[in-house]
Amino acid sequence: MAKVSVNLDDDLEVDTGSEKLKELTAPLPSVSKAKLSALKDAPRVQFSFTNVPQPIKEAFASEAQKRGLTKKELLYECLRAGGINIPSTSEIDGRRR
Repeated sequence: MAKVSVNLDDDLEVDTGSEKLKELTAPLPSVSKAKLSALKDAPRVQFSFTNVPQPIKEAFASEAQKRGLTKKELLYECLRAGGINIPSTSEIDGRRR
């Protein structure tokens, strides 16, 4: 099997020696960061339910307030409890781009 030699002209023994390596890997985020970035930058759409009984809506709002969460955060918690893999709200919050 042939050996491949790549010369990055970097001295990896020096603190600032990996500049080319850093430049080459900068646009390649990890899989988890790529997923978070995709969720964070995804277009926002309206998400609502039609005509749920008012006591259920009030119970949901009350539970969110009791836990110190917004209704959206409580919805995410419910989805996570149901087995859907959703990152934490702070990681996908679109306002923190």
